[in-house]
Amino acid sequence: MEENNLLEIKDLSIRYKSAEKKIIDHLSFTIQKGEILCLRGRSGAGKSTVIWAIMGMLEEYDGVCEGGQILYQGIDLLRCSEKEWKKLRWREIALVPQSSMNSFNPVFTIGRTINEMFRYHEETRRWSKQQRQRRMEQLMDMVHLDRNVLSCFPHQLSGGMRQRAAIALAILFHPKILILDEATTGLDILIQADVLGTILELKKQQNMTILFISHDAELAKNFSDRSVEL
Repeated sequence: MEENNLLEIKDLSIRYKSAEKKIIDHLSFTIQKGEILCLRGRSGAGKSTVIWAIMGMLEEYDGVCEGGQILYQGIDLLRCSEKEWKKLRWREIALVPQSSMNSFNPVFTIGRTINEMFRYHEETRRWSKQQRQRRMEQLMDMVHLDRNVLSCFPHQLSGGMRQRAAIALAILFHPKILILDEATTGLDILIQADVLGTILELKKQQNMTILFISHDAELAKNFSDRSVEL
């Protein structure tokens, strides 16, 4: 694995248990440190399948890897145990899902959802209530949301606000790779530009690498450093 490659997908093949045909067939690409790579393709091309594989969640969706490797800093993610994944998921690699509502429990406030996430990290589990509150407020500031949003339920927020809150949740542990799964789908063009501008700010501040999933060729061209087609 080349030193500048943060993630490398090599000859990846995946199918679902309910289907005979592979949805991903011998896919290979690399993501370099600090770049924005767009994985682009039509609906049903397998973009989300690649995400589940990278996040170690294929089995939850009845996916089967039939060959290949996903190397993150020399670690093959396809062969990680769940214990190993607890050290990687959200801390090293984080996801903003396609629908921002999927990030939140509808009966929890935004603040409570973020509070639940503190349990995933050994250090933050030991934080005081005041430390947690400071970090949550910092996250709201980073994504340009009013701190009062922490006391709101997801349905009380606009689509753009929910998307920003989902990004705040994903960057909680300073991940090295942020995956954006159609992160601006359904937003009007002005809000879309505003959210993407915020993501670019965060990328610069936190030195993140971004895997951007999209079906939009124009958006891929304007927002990404380069694209991979499915």
